[in-house]
This record gives sequence, C-alpha cells and structure tokens, in this order.
Amino acid sequence: MVTEKWITVNGRRVRVLQDGSGQPPILFVHGYSFSADTWSECCMGRFKGRHEVYAVDMPYGPRSRSDHFERVNENDYANHLKAIVDVFNLRDPILIGASIGGETVLRYLALGHPATAAVVIGPVGVQRIDLARIRKPVLGVWGSRDDVSPQYNAELMRRFGFRVTYIEGAGHPAYLD
Repeated sequence: MVTEKWITVNGRRVRVLQDGSGQPPILFVHGYSFSADTWSECCMGRFKGRHEVYAVDMPYGPRSRSDHFERVNENDYANHLKAIVDVFNLRDPILIGASIGGETVLRYLALGHPATAAVVIGPVGVQRIDLARIRKPVLGVWGSRDDVSPQYNAELMRRFGFRVTYIEGAGHPAYLD
C-alpha cells in the first residue's frame, strides 16, 4: 500500500510516496507539470513486489510549490535528489525520470552520485549535461511524437553510448501513452 511521507531536505518540506520492498530501490522523478501521484497511478505498482519504490515531489512540481526554490545553478535539482536519497538511505537506486526529471537524473549521474542504472523519458536539456561523466547504464525513451524534447537529445545520448528507444505514436510523456 502506498504511504505518503513528508521529509525535510535542506530546510524544505518534501512529499514522498513509498511502497513495496526489495532491492535495489526504484526512485521516480516527475516532469514539470506532474507530481509523485502521476508515478503512483501509472507505474509504482508494477514494481512493488520486487523493489522498494519511491516517487518524490520535486520543487518544480505542482505539489511542492509551497516549498519551491529557484534553481541557482544547473545541478541544484540533482543535488536536491541526492539529499532525498540520503534521507532514505537508498543504496544504489534505479532512477526513473521524465522530462525535467530525466534531466535531473542525468545530472545526478554526471555528478557521480550513487545509482545502479537509470531510465530517462524525454529528458530535456541533454545538450547541457556532461554525458561523458556518466558511468552507469542509462536507457533513453522518447515518444516518436515528442514535441518538447527534440530528437537530437536522443541522438546525442546514443552518440555517448547510451541505449535509446522510441515508442511509436507516443508524445512527450511517453510512459503515459
């Protein structure tokens, strides 16, 4: 059963949904217009029998606006995510992020933070991330009709040796199509 937890990270309240048990843990990171609830409704239940699963409300999302912070540098959200991983003492999580959540996950990995692997769905800002620093397996997923994250982001990831796949007919939130 999904439980809602409120934690404090760097002096800000953060809402996290948690369910399941098993290792490695999976941590879901939503896109700009979504929340942890999106992951709970679509995806968390698929993994709860094998993994401990978490979905976090990030500062840019609609559920965390009361504790919204302005990003001062491009890695602020990735460092915020690392602080959440630390609060829950998650050991080498599998990270799944969509849109700006995918960018956050890629930045987290480029900073060398702990993880087992990652799936990024239509990540934005790929060209501004030092992909060469990422040493973990990453799968990039794009909808063939994604009108937010350009296809050159996918090609850039592919050039750096990451696996990329397309979901035919899907839009930007390809995991919802």
